[in-house]
Amino acid sequence: MRRLLIFYVLFALGLHASGADVPGSRDPAGLQRWTGSSIVGYQSPRQDEYYYSTGSSRSFGNVNPFGPDSRKLQGFVSRWTYLVTDSSRSVSEIFSHYRTELGKLGLETVYFPDPDMDGWFGPGYSSWEQRAKLGQILDYNEAEERYLVARSTGGDSVYYVLFVTSFKDGVVPEALKNILKVKMPLVQLDIIAPSADQLQASAPELRAAPAGRPEAMNPDEMLRGLGSAGSLTLYGLVFGTDKDTLLPESAPSVERIAELLQKDPALKLYIVCHTERTGTLEASRDLSERRAKSVVQELITGHKVAANRLTPVGAAFLAPVATSANEEGRAKNRRVVLIPQETLFSP
Repeated sequence: MRRLLIFYVLFALGLHASGADVPGSRDPAGLQRWTGSSIVGYQSPRQDEYYYSTGSSRSFGNVNPFGPDSRKLQGFVSRWTYLVTDSSRSVSEIFSHYRTELGKLGLETVYFPDPDMDGWFGPGYSSWEQRAKLGQILDYNEAEERYLVARSTGGDSVYYVLFVTSFKDGVVPEALKNILKVKMPLVQLDIIAPSADQLQASAPELRAAPAGRPEAMNPDEMLRGLGSAGSLTLYGLVFGTDKDTLLPESAPSVERIAELLQKDPALKLYIVCHTERTGTLEASRDLSERRAKSVVQELITGHKVAANRLTPVGAAFLAPVATSANEEGRAKNRRVVLIPQETLFSP
């Protein structure tokens, strides 16, 4: 136990010449890294405080880099920085992979900002970059960032904070000068657990019990969920701010819907899109209807689902599940709900 409390970062000159991981590092339990990536920064569980963002406020250079919109956690913090040396891979593609991996754990989304939202996350990791001798590789690509905060459900939560960007500019450490190139994706994954032992045990336990999140369910579980609850709520269908085009990271959730419909050929669904409360009711209703139609169209064209099995519905902001007074609540209100067009009976 004492050894788990010791903080260390191992990072030496020339260490990554062959793409090897930082010595002593290992992937977080239950999560599959992007194939071909390497760990260039690592911190074993260390008792510490941790701040994550829930909005657009920033206070870079301070202990809390995200200002008044942040939330503070205390516990055992483990950190991983991955480098993907294939610059042809997009930030959206890498983010989608890790979001799918986290979805398999049945986590609850705490904060997932629109990619077009004003905000800059990279410099918030400057203190970590200093400890890990990573220069400024995470800092300077504000236009190519994805950020997600999720947590386990039940009991004391384990938090997962995911940040994906690509290198654009900034100080590069000697160990990466011959490797890191512009546009190479970078992944920062931080896990905060109430205890070091819980950090190691949490992921396999969560993987065995998906905790009812549709993105983590197989088609049989989704059918049972529809039968017992009458609906399924998805948070993985992502659109740009005030836009109706599905972003690439939505692909795993679209696939889950297609698999569900393939499992039960008689199933017909209402695809009900909800928005946060911004703007007028008329504008929100129009936006939510267009987004619902986009989901339906993707299922028809991309997965060959018959059009008569899907009905898009725009609910605007008329069925909130949280306040829209802050970004955390708005993120919960942005969702797509699947509702059977005929009553299902749970087996």
